Amino acid sequence: MIKTFIPVIICFCMAILFSIQSLGTSQSMYVNMYPNLPAPIADEKLLITSAGQAAESSVLLSIAENLNLEADYRPRALSTDLYDYNSVVIMLGFSINGLSQTERSYREELSRITALVAEARATELPIILVNISGKYRNNTQTWKLFEQIAPSADYFIGLKNMKKEAAYVNLIRKHSIPVTLVNKLEDLQTPFNSVFR
Repeated sequence: MIKTFIPVIICFCMAILFSIQSLGTSQSMYVNMYPNLPAPIADEKLLITSAGQAAESSVLLSIAENLNLEADYRPRALSTDLYDYNSVVIMLGFSINGLSQTERSYREELSRITALVAEARATELPIILVNISGKYRNNTQTWKLFEQIAPSADYFIGLKNMKKEAAYVNLIRKHSIPVTLVNKLEDLQTPFNSVFR
């Protein structure tokens, strides 16, 4: 008779062990990962700008136009340009060639984006941070820009194939930022649309 209860006892003991083990894990390991946002967090008219002057920023404008969002693309927008907008979308990605077209140094670009983020925070504009460059713009300059912007972001959209994905996710986790990581650019429309509708 005891032999018939042995599988039940083993399952019960394993369930207790798994329960005890899961109690030891911290909630800080949780990342707010969404396929898209459950509710909109921003309004139109949106400003799309670049942090690092990567050319991929224009892709966001194309997506916004396809979604019939009222948007302006200003890759070199300043903090004084925010008066006409209800939200800010910052495309992350450092490009030496793109930056050379602006006649700015990297330090000036970092200062520009820091001032822009500070003004957006001061005027309570939502900041959506996007990194669709993936592994191609994975450099120290891009990472430094990310570290500067991420604490103020309201939402992060990125590609799953980033080289430093764990480092990005850890910083996002530290600041409790909702995040969506997509497999390819075609998957970007749904999470981007969910920000506004």
